[in-house]
Amino acid sequence: MNKLEKILLFLTILIVVFNLTQLNVYNFLGNENRIALICFILSLCALILILILIISKRIKDKLSN
Repeated sequence: MNKLEKILLFLTILIVVFNLTQLNVYNFLGNENRIALICFILSLCALILILILIISKRIKDKLSN
């Protein structure tokens, strides 16, 4: 399971970086940026959830020992 978590973390980071490159900084709130901005926010949420999962498993392992 540890390898799967690392792979998911890596892929999520790649998605965050990709969506960050799709944003137009000069017209940040324009209609072209709407989908890229939504995808960027959702990929950040997925990144946070994966990090919470990893941290909670580490806490569970420490408490069980």
